[in-house]
Amino acid sequence: MKQKVIIVSSVNLTPEDELEKRLQELGRGWRVVSATTSLALHGTMDHRTETSWMDGIARHAYYVTTVIVERAS
Repeated sequence: MKQKVIIVSSVNLTPEDELEKRLQELGRGWRVVSATTSLALHGTMDHRTETSWMDGIARHAYYVTTVIVERAS
């Protein structure tokens, strides 16, 4: 069976819209056989106000989603 790998990355938002677009571009006859998302956090915020406490929360989230698809027979 023919397989393809799709890798999509993004910062601070999950890459679902881009991934959905890439899957649509493949057209009919493909199915997902494996998918994984990795997340790496970077930096910390040092911000406190009376209504918000963001101290110690990650400043950036880096996402990488890898999907393996194969042509259905």
